[in-house]
Amino acid sequence: MSDDHNISLPEGIGVSLVDGNPAVRHARQLMLRSEKYDVRSYPTCAAILADPRSRDCPCIILDLDMDAADGVDLLRQMRASGWRGKALLLHGLHPESGMLHEAERHGDRVLQHDVGDRTLLAAIAASIDYGWAGWNARG
Repeated sequence: MSDDHNISLPEGIGVSLVDGNPAVRHARQLMLRSEKYDVRSYPTCAAILADPRSRDCPCIILDLDMDAADGVDLLRQMRASGWRGKALLLHGLHPESGMLHEAERHGDRVLQHDVGDRTLLAAIAASIDYGWAGWNARG
């Protein structure tokens, strides 16, 4: 594999993962941990909102296809509570245009729900603001 395909990030960067499917959530959590991310995993939008430590993660991966999930509202609430990161919104085949505009306005990305690991890792790396005060790459 050539160097341009290797993604090198400081270890311990926080990523919040919100997915209502326990098997998918667990598999993604294991994959992200194997890549040295500090993963916080949540089964619902309410669970991430209830955890104040979630505001320390510069990236949220959010499954928008969960029952009763309003990802745009979740992100609004996270930002209102001080979170300044970026989100990767996982959605089915045809994302709503309003959601796309909202995501673009904040620098978030909408990806296919069945995104592959390498594409997801590249999107996470691209979303991280290394000057963001919410995390410290040096520990």
